[in-house]
Amino acid sequence: MIQALNDDDLSRVINCKSAFEVWNDLLIIHEGTFQVNKSKSDLLCSQYENLYMLENETINEMLSHFTKITKELSSLSDEIDNDQKVRKVIRALLKA
Repeated sequence: MIQALNDDDLSRVINCKSAFEVWNDLLIIHEGTFQVNKSKSDLLCSQYENLYMLENETINEMLSHFTKITKELSSLSDEIDNDQKVRKVIRALLKA
């Protein structure tokens, strides 16, 4: 298993005594702990709820920002259905 690791990951797990320790360390490094993921999710939810189009921002820029937020939320298992997304984008545009 260690042969498949890149140099950064190898340096992080080199002192592990078992494959189980290596696996757990790599899991925490790459996926984060529950608390970290919860914090990320909370921050992204706040960004989603407070999203609006800035004065100097184009619609494409705002939509790119919106898509980034929703994809990151989705990767943390916080799915948002399409109807909610459409309503959110319309409200964000109305604030502009």
